[in-house]
Amino acid sequence: MAEITNSEAVRFCNEKVRTVADRFAQLYYAAKAVADEWTANNLGTLFVSGEGPVVDGSATDGRHPLSADDVTLVIVRCNELVADLEANSNAKLNTLMNVAVNPQR
Repeated sequence: MAEITNSEAVRFCNEKVRTVADRFAQLYYAAKAVADEWTANNLGTLFVSGEGPVVDGSATDGRHPLSADDVTLVIVRCNELVADLEANSNAKLNTLMNVAVNPQR
């Protein structure tokens, strides 16, 4: 198998491919940690559908206010991401981890 030595290809791999794999892996670990904390602490009981806003200072600092549904749906997205990457014996996750240099747990 021929080595790829083209400087543009090498730079693309080092600056783009590896860094995006790092970000994917970091997002995976963050999503898994948030979803695990949500589940372990039964936080779903604190966010009843239709309630809100969460009083987190957003009313005075310009951020979008969070409803219980907003929070719950972000957790759903976290679980979806984790499930997708872990499907089929971690096939997608393994692809990312084989390339990532700084996946950081």
